[in-house]
Amino acid sequence: MPLTFLLTSIGVFFVTDTDDLIVLLLLWLTAKNARQKHAVVIGQYLGIMTLIAVAWIISRGIIHFNVVHWTRWFGLIPLFLGIWGLKTWWQHRDATGLPPQLTKSIRWPLVLALTVSNGGDNLSIYIPYFTHLTTPQLASVCLIFLIMVGLWLLLSHQLAKSTVASHFFARFGAWLSPLLFIGIGLLILL
Repeated sequence: MPLTFLLTSIGVFFVTDTDDLIVLLLLWLTAKNARQKHAVVIGQYLGIMTLIAVAWIISRGIIHFNVVHWTRWFGLIPLFLGIWGLKTWWQHRDATGLPPQLTKSIRWPLVLALTVSNGGDNLSIYIPYFTHLTTPQLASVCLIFLIMVGLWLLLSHQLAKSTVASHFFARFGAWLSPLLFIGIGLLILL
């Protein structure tokens, strides 16, 4: 596997899942027992695998109908998500943590739903990226992404244990993530 391919795949994961790091951090801070912690791991893996499957199916359709040139317009999705995220952050900038109703029952379907519902930016980047991959390359990307999910879970769990890091992400993560989306959207469009 060429180094540029590996680094590009890691970069795609990193850029699309920075927002998940914040959600995972909040979930780890909220999970009170081993069952809830296992639910975070299972739900995150299932959520990312769902997003990969959906992006792969759509990318194959784009290739089949020969509309690959339209994929740059997917850049509008992270651009608008970033703008919306900044607007939402501004309106709720004093709030921290997950809504109370979510903290009562952290189970894998909840984490799966959070991951998928938070995955618009993932799809907007996975789809154009996947349209340029062969089947063996896609299998490699899936393996890289699954390894990265494990690293993301480990990193977010360690950050949740650190008071400095958890305060930093609680304070700045909500607006840094939308800025990343805006940058990603502009890169895809241009």
